Amino acid sequence: MSIRNLTNTSTVDDFVVEPEDRDSSPDLQAPSGHESLLAQARSRQRLSLRELLAKPLLRQALGPDLLRRLKRGSSTLALVVAAPSPAWVAPLSEAIKDLAFQGLRVISPSERLSRPEEQIYRADEAAKALAKGVTIAGIAADPSRELSQVLLAAADATVIVPVPGAALVEQAIHAFSRKGKPVTLSARDLAGLDWMDYYAAFRPGSTRQAIATRLARAAGARTGVTFAEDAPPLETLIGYGEARTWAKQIVCEVEDRRAGRASGVTLESAILAGPPGTGKTTLAQALAKRAGLQLVTTSVAGWFSASDGHLGAVVKEQKRFFATLRATRPCVAFIDEIDALPSRQSLNGSYNSDFWSPIITGMLLGIDALRQACPDVVLIAATNHLDRVDPALRRPGRFDRLIEIAPPDVEGLISILRAHLKGELADTDLSLVAQLLLGRVGADVVQVVNSARRRARLAGRALTLDDLVIEASPPEPRTPTELRACAIHEAGHAVVAVVLGRTLQGVSLQLVGASGGMTRMGHPGFIPTRYVIEDNVIIGLAGRAADVVLGAGASAGAVSDLAVATRELSALHASFGLGKTLLHRTGVDDASALARVDSRFAQRIEADLQRLLDRAIMLVTEHRAAVLAVAEALLAHRVLSGAQVQAVLEAHPPAAAAADDAPAKASRMGSEDAVDDSHEGTPLPG
Repeated sequence: MSIRNLTNTSTVDDFVVEPEDRDSSPDLQAPSGHESLLAQARSRQRLSLRELLAKPLLRQALGPDLLRRLKRGSSTLALVVAAPSPAWVAPLSEAIKDLAFQGLRVISPSERLSRPEEQIYRADEAAKALAKGVTIAGIAADPSRELSQVLLAAADATVIVPVPGAALVEQAIHAFSRKGKPVTLSARDLAGLDWMDYYAAFRPGSTRQAIATRLARAAGARTGVTFAEDAPPLETLIGYGEARTWAKQIVCEVEDRRAGRASGVTLESAILAGPPGTGKTTLAQALAKRAGLQLVTTSVAGWFSASDGHLGAVVKEQKRFFATLRATRPCVAFIDEIDALPSRQSLNGSYNSDFWSPIITGMLLGIDALRQACPDVVLIAATNHLDRVDPALRRPGRFDRLIEIAPPDVEGLISILRAHLKGELADTDLSLVAQLLLGRVGADVVQVVNSARRRARLAGRALTLDDLVIEASPPEPRTPTELRACAIHEAGHAVVAVVLGRTLQGVSLQLVGASGGMTRMGHPGFIPTRYVIEDNVIIGLAGRAADVVLGAGASAGAVSDLAVATRELSALHASFGLGKTLLHRTGVDDASALARVDSRFAQRIEADLQRLLDRAIMLVTEHRAAVLAVAEALLAHRVLSGAQVQAVLEAHPPAAAAADDAPAKASRMGSEDAVDDSHEGTPLPG
């Protein structure tokens, strides 16, 4: 249709809608010798979309006061307009010219502001225009990076233009075409659409339904932009602790923003860290679903797979992600496996530094610009290795929270089992299954439940507890001799942990990866004193001590125990200043590497290891009856809770009649480097 000033018309926002009985075709001028009919049709289409979409959005963002001042031109203004994406810059530039008096000057964005000569030119452009009393408007998708700092500093107002909502697009379709019945659109139909998607969908002569269908089809083709309808309800997520609490808070803030109660609040961002399978992606999906927001997902691997892998192409994919967020806001943005972006600390001196540095810098600047221009975007990243994430990314302002999602405890596992059983075995005690799954993650629980259901279905009967137990404890590939050796080893860890006053969560003979068993303990506290660290090492070496005292002798099965013990003792001497010197030689993660290059340091660590192994042997010998009893119980049940181990220990007193806590005290004596920790002071947060 054509936009006309007619007497018999009605107004929708700021554009004119003709009566229904008018001709549905856009008015086109007769073709000239220099311009084809198709080119004129495109020109008319572009004008229509500017009137139907760009101008109403801009009017809404400007508000009545700024709009009035622009139209009057009675005073000089400096405006910054943040467009939803780069493609919206041109139509918004034309729209603001239509809305303002003729003296307005539009300043276009520049991607070359990193060049000194471009900075000078752009600063001069803005400053001279304002000095002459000219009203200027800088329009860019990323104003902080694409507009002069002079203009940004001088701006009387910064206007953020949103993407068109369903109601506005429905009105635009209604005004553009007279063919067909009125259409109804949802947020899903417009998810992730950019200006060019609307431009391609609004074709002259199309019916309303055809335009709506094209928009929905384009939205469906937008990779990375989804509605998390299949995500579980946020309230049902179990074992997430602080992460779920944070997600609920974000949902409340989103609802407050919708109601106009917190329009100026920037939504918090977070990095979710934890082992694979702990449900980091699920939490992001559940948050988006509960908040009623679109979910935009990406990953560094995705940037490579969507391009040819060259630096320029990868950076373009990175920029496209941030442009999609600006065009989709408000939304939840989820960056998976963010540790795939290497830390610059690990790139020092590397020949890969020249490749990765622009990508890392682009991520930092992209997040800064996003959080400034789009406070309604919830930015979430996930990683299995938080230590590999660049420190500049982890700081508040980019990612405000660092939230760990740990494997669930027994109670959490029971809750997850209940949630996925959906009412089956409602009156059955699931603690045995949870103990068998201790140390595993939510994804493992889902697999166990699904496999148990399949087992029951193939047998033509209802699900039973035995199905879950069998799937949680698959067939044992180890020989009885190997199994007994593993039981003695784990029993050594468990008994010594209890003797030294640690909170034992459970001990298991379950095969988990390369591990033949597992002993889980509560955190000993947040003050890593020498006594705490040495007790950690004694507990770690107690498995080897049990092998020596009660088993067939030391074996290669304790390699991970030795690695942990070496790392802790190395940090004690080289990082924490808890040995003979206060010298901080390196960080905790790199301390054990000193043993490879410093023979004297290696000798000191070896002496500590031998000394603490002797203490572990002493404790195992003293509590040999309890260790053997726990080993037998493990062979019979495969898993024991901390309370069960405690009961066994109480039923089998130590061989030597030691008074009070003599074993614990003995474990801390005899060190030539012993220090006095009697004045520890107030605990500090870890």
